[in-house]
Amino acid sequence: MNRTDTDTLLRTLDVADPHVDPRSPRARAAMQRIVQTDPDARPDVRAARPRARRLALAAGAVAALAAGAVVVPSLVGGGDAAYATWTATPTEATVVQRADAGEACRDALARSIAPADADALAGASVAVAEQRGTWTTVVLAGDGGFGGLCVDDGSAGLFDSMFGSAGVAAVPAPSARGVVVTDLGTGSTSAGDLSLVAGSVGDEVTGVRLRTAGVGDVDASVRDGRFVLWFPGDELRDANAQGVELDVTYADGSTGAVTVGL
Repeated sequence: MNRTDTDTLLRTLDVADPHVDPRSPRARAAMQRIVQTDPDARPDVRAARPRARRLALAAGAVAALAAGAVVVPSLVGGGDAAYATWTATPTEATVVQRADAGEACRDALARSIAPADADALAGASVAVAEQRGTWTTVVLAGDGGFGGLCVDDGSAGLFDSMFGSAGVAAVPAPSARGVVVTDLGTGSTSAGDLSLVAGSVGDEVTGVRLRTAGVGDVDASVRDGRFVLWFPGDELRDANAQGVELDVTYADGSTGAVTVGL
């Protein structure tokens, strides 16, 4: 096929009429719009609002994260079949365990994090380091709202097989008595599904609890302005759309309920 044949074929595919009458009303109207257009006018471009993004992964991580986060590969170690050692109330890691877990979490997240967040990850401190049986969970907090999350079942080297998230969540900072969620939903491990809630809390928040239908009351770890709780099952599969009610305890001893979501 030569160039002439190609041009002819392309014209036959053009939905526009190749034989436009320049004196037709339609052509004259189009010309008038072009002449009247201000060449210096800027189009109306509006910044899109950050939105929570829903993640659908075949085997792991949290079902919904606040925008800006990235998901790390899923946990497939299988060190605690059916969550046999899991506890509703976490145990705080020792100083040594906290340091080791924090470093291992940073190393694991560094393999998947966006280059722009590498410095924030390297400088992030350990806000929460908890254990629920053989399971270890770490929450990192860094500059500019950066956060990281690692969950490990203890089946291999710490966080060698894990899932988590990292990045800057597009959510507001909490008020003094506020609770803001950055991670919410369900994930999968070889032990089965799990549900997780994590985020930030205000200075006056000292405790967070979720009353579940499947395993009863689950207490969160709350420290340094961050909180995290998780439990076996897929109860929070639709939590992103429906919201979750948390019981909150404040520094003055009072309590209240707050509904959170992404």
